[in-house]
Amino acid sequence: MIARNTVRAAPRQRLLTDERQREIVTAVLALARERGPDAITTQAIADRMGLTQGAIFRHFVDKQAIWLAVFSWVRVSLGAVFAAAVAKAETPLAKIEQAFLAHVVFIAANPGVPRVMFHELQYPGDSPARVEVRAMITEYGKGLALLFKQAKSAGELPADLDITLAPVLFIGAVQSLVIQTALSGDEAGMVKRARRLFPLLLDGYRGRSKA
Repeated sequence: MIARNTVRAAPRQRLLTDERQREIVTAVLALARERGPDAITTQAIADRMGLTQGAIFRHFVDKQAIWLAVFSWVRVSLGAVFAAAVAKAETPLAKIEQAFLAHVVFIAANPGVPRVMFHELQYPGDSPARVEVRAMITEYGKGLALLFKQAKSAGELPADLDITLAPVLFIGAVQSLVIQTALSGDEAGMVKRARRLFPLLLDGYRGRSKA
């Protein structure tokens, strides 16, 4: 009877661990909104959640595991946002616009995300966290490149558009909005600025071939 109860309790324990891990990831991103990632210690995370450091380490073996969980959440969440945005539009160019606006909406709702991501990329070497961030950006760029390729095939963008550089400009435009928002402190206006910026971004893609 005791053994049976132990087995039946395992899924419940797994669920509780998953929930707590998500809460820890949320706490890290909330802290990243307020301070530099270097200042996000396990003690700071525990204090934010009203826990002890020991409670944090019952769900993650070390701090690196926490960061990997954060970047994994970003990769999955942004991927879902991208897929949903693309599904809303019919033409490739409309898909690119929807993806751009959805990306900005995601960042506006989670301002700690770009801070932890680009902070990690500042360091040399191939730490597991850096590898995760790089893989995420590469994967996202491939999805964008496919959209730009489709837009070229549909005649919506110039045939000579470099689809390897087009995503760089796309991501760079989002990051420029992040920087502007950090300087102004106006997170609420970020999406509105993105809507005004996209036509300028489109002009850049069209270049001299713009109609």
